[in-house]
Amino acid sequence: MTKKGRKLILVRSDLLEKVAQITAREGKTTFAFTNETFENAIRAYEMQTSLEEILEVYSLLTLGRKLGITMLPTTLVDYMLKSLSKSNGKDLLDRAHEAGVWFGKCLTIKFDETETLKTMENIIKKYMWDSLDLSITNENDTVELRCVSPTLSKEKTDVVFKFLEGTFNSLDYTIFKNSCLRGLILMKLKRSQDETQQQSRANT
Repeated sequence: MTKKGRKLILVRSDLLEKVAQITAREGKTTFAFTNETFENAIRAYEMQTSLEEILEVYSLLTLGRKLGITMLPTTLVDYMLKSLSKSNGKDLLDRAHEAGVWFGKCLTIKFDETETLKTMENIIKKYMWDSLDLSITNENDTVELRCVSPTLSKEKTDVVFKFLEGTFNSLDYTIFKNSCLRGLILMKLKRSQDETQQQSRANT
């Protein structure tokens, strides 16, 4: 029989072994650990999210810090971009492209090819510019990116475009069709033939 106020819960043996390792290392009881886990899961549910989503956001925040990404108030970023675009717009866009190249190179070092584009999409949507309605699709070495945000100023749209262009350039993609208007970006990109052939050889 179970003790008063307690319920018997079935747990997979592999998970239970990991719990035992954690509790032994942390000096906790299994009872305390499972109750804490349930409490956090319920809090996440009450916040209309899940532990899985919270962990994903946390991992992106951690990765963002390692990549040197800094979060600033939107109004401050808008002011800086507007001021810089007036005083030195070309240099601003060049720096945005350069930052995108560096960002893309970091992704290729940290992730394999199958994860790179998805990780890039998640970081941009959930960490860098959370107001973007961004989608990236990849088929037969052709990538299509769609970005819509009514809150983006013309200056920020141009900077985001050059940043994305630099990121894709570092991944050996070149743009063959694009549209960039205030709050709207459409890119169609093709992977370089040399890179495609190298990848095909590696898979054979």
